[in-house]
Amino acid sequence: MNLWRQLKSLNISALWALTKLCLRHPFRIIPTIRATRACVSVCDRHFGKRHHRNSPANAFRHALWNYYIARECFKRDTRIRRILEWTQKITDWHEIFSRNDLVARDMDLHNNRIGRLLFEQDPNMQPERIINLLKTKLKASVKISSPEDLSKVDKLNFVHLIDPKIQ
Repeated sequence: MNLWRQLKSLNISALWALTKLCLRHPFRIIPTIRATRACVSVCDRHFGKRHHRNSPANAFRHALWNYYIARECFKRDTRIRRILEWTQKITDWHEIFSRNDLVARDMDLHNNRIGRLLFEQDPNMQPERIINLLKTKLKASVKISSPEDLSKVDKLNFVHLIDPKIQ
């Protein structure tokens, strides 16, 4: 993850929204960057580049990313509700300003929510435990093709757009 390249790719509206968000939560920036890097490293190790497509591996990455952001922020602040609010704000910002179509955005938001729910249930999971838990969820990931499909899926099931066999 090249932070500078990511920032340079933002339009002025996205950059302004990110700036305002970070100014309101300055002590959450470094933990969020640290969590993002750790998440991408784990996903590269387990999935290679497959997690960059709209596959079950991508669902895994989004849930792990949210869990990791919350976990990193939890090291400095134990107010779980505030940590989860930050995690949702920063990851929602990312999805809103990403160049995804509507169904891909909805898929990512759904998978992000799973990571936050798991953190809320157990904020002290060891890294291997959360990784193994999320890996078991891969087997039950549901392929969707429209936002309507998403409304029929259990809120704790991963969703994906691309069949894992053709990634």
